[in-house]
Amino acid sequence: MANQPNILFITSDQHRWDSLGCAGHPCVRTPHLDQLAYEGVRFENAYVDCPVCIPARTTLITGVKSSTYGCPYYGEEFRIQRDRSQFLGSLMTRAGYQTALVGKRHWHTAEDFRAGFETVIPTERCNRQQQLHLGRDGWVFGTGANELHPTLSPLPPELYSTDWIVDRCIEIHREREKDQPFFLWCSMDDPHPPLAIHEPYYSMYDNSPIPEPAIGTWEDADDCPVQQFGHRTAYNSKPMGWDELRKARGVYYGMITNIDHQLGRLFGYLMTQGLWDDVWIVYTTDHGEHLGDHYDIAKSSFYNSAARLPLIVRPPRALQSEKGGWVSDALVELADLLPTFCNLAGADVPDDVDGVDLSALIAGQTSSVRDRLFGAIDDQHMVHDGTHKYLYFTADGREQLFDHNADPNDLNDIASSNESIVATMRQSLIDRLKSINSPDLTNGALRNDGYTEKNAQALRRYNPLGWGGMGRALE
Repeated sequence: MANQPNILFITSDQHRWDSLGCAGHPCVRTPHLDQLAYEGVRFENAYVDCPVCIPARTTLITGVKSSTYGCPYYGEEFRIQRDRSQFLGSLMTRAGYQTALVGKRHWHTAEDFRAGFETVIPTERCNRQQQLHLGRDGWVFGTGANELHPTLSPLPPELYSTDWIVDRCIEIHREREKDQPFFLWCSMDDPHPPLAIHEPYYSMYDNSPIPEPAIGTWEDADDCPVQQFGHRTAYNSKPMGWDELRKARGVYYGMITNIDHQLGRLFGYLMTQGLWDDVWIVYTTDHGEHLGDHYDIAKSSFYNSAARLPLIVRPPRALQSEKGGWVSDALVELADLLPTFCNLAGADVPDDVDGVDLSALIAGQTSSVRDRLFGAIDDQHMVHDGTHKYLYFTADGREQLFDHNADPNDLNDIASSNESIVATMRQSLIDRLKSINSPDLTNGALRNDGYTEKNAQALRRYNPLGWGGMGRALE
């Protein structure tokens, strides 16, 4: 197809929606990501339909929500049933693109699956080089993949995953054939824990105004949904004091700034090659990080700290608004990216995608693409209409409702004083679950397992963090 644009797709892992300079954060410095926002569109209400790595990342390569394909949970053993030609890399390659993926995969597929990308340089290669450099096998940093304990990295910057991934992306650009358009996915591992990074990023925010965690009025054990209480109990068997949590937050922000600085190197290379003005750039992540909000860490909930995403789309220079960048409040989700890429590339969109092409939104031709957004993970469901966010927990039948605009940190559960809104949202959830034959709907009623707070207490016996980030019972 003539005049196909180059596309640079950048993802991080576990990047909170609010941790960007352009989003108004009080201390995080992200000048290069901010520049993308000033030249394009920043989506204020972007969400992941299943806020944990594998299902979210599978949605990126399929355009299908995890609840639709039947696995709205981590599920390493699960294998999505989908024709190999219908994954993101295959679609872009067939459309005539040179396709490459550098960095993290982590999908509901076989470990060696390439999703149709011609070139794949996985993070595992970096991990092997790190082990060789240190002269030891196993976990490099000595802290688990879902632990917030801050650690100074023993690695030189060139072997740190973010820096290493950007180096490989530049190499691909240097060596690629110049007569074809490129689709390059730069897939970072950070700022996902372990919170380990080299200087100056490790201590960059030591003297900055680090925000304290958001703790809601519903957080007491008697008011907290059992699923959320159980998650935060299991992940906080050793709760952090403020000094440690403050440092952890600062290191997390330092990891984000390192991503930004390394992307500055990649953007600079594109400029030197005369490509900067003619490339579409999309930046997002797979899910957020509680970072102490709601007494919790990691993700796996629909509170904004975990489920709300940064999403920036920067078009080529000729398509940028004369007024500069702007912010969209439309409800969008990760499933929307695959059909958007297909439209940009002139590729056919698979019939079964849940996502919606965002091209009209980006061009300012419409202000919304949906009235409702649905999500599911483990025993939790979300319905979001842009004004209110409704949560349902099958473990104990609890319902929560938050005023999205007045309460962006989910501090005040207003379900009990808004019964009519709750009833409308509940019916929307029932209709969604019926349409996908969800096991969480029985005879037209939402599932309620009848768990109590005492059941959640039993989770203290487990360590879901481990040293590979997965669950292991403590003997």
